[in-house]
Amino acid sequence: MPHCVFMHKADSIYDDIPAERYQFPAMYLSRAEPCIGDWIVYLEPRKVTNSRGYFAVAKVEKIIPDPTAPGMFLALIEPGTYLDFVNPVPFSGPEGPIERGVLNEAGAISGRARAAVRPPLRADFARIVNAKVSGDHQSDGEAQGAGDRVLPAASQVPVVASPVPRV
Repeated sequence: MPHCVFMHKADSIYDDIPAERYQFPAMYLSRAEPCIGDWIVYLEPRKVTNSRGYFAVAKVEKIIPDPTAPGMFLALIEPGTYLDFVNPVPFSGPEGPIERGVLNEAGAISGRARAAVRPPLRADFARIVNAKVSGDHQSDGEAQGAGDRVLPAASQVPVVASPVPRV
């Protein structure tokens, strides 16, 4: 099952409560549905002043039509799975974007980075969840030592078997 990045900001027009639900328009349904039963990572948009970057993970329990808003859906978060990162992971690190799947063929950030729901590449998801508490970022390796982990090592969080093709 693939993971997803869900973009969220505190003053969103959507009815989001990250620990409980993520509301999104129907245009993202085909991207979100494969994430049912899997982990997602929350990202605060770069355009937000002092953006936290990637700030939490959660597991999507199910997706339902929003009963209060036609054309909208709710990704319901499995109770007890929402975890704030001790130190958020910035969108970009010393080597560029942590989520390299948002780069185009020329190595520039593509329009894909603006998608509110998107599947990251397997290595990107591992890089995000394995960022050290100190704020350092590792490549594709696992965090060293239990005190350094934001979450369990990537090997303990199910990931897709192969990269998700770019959309």
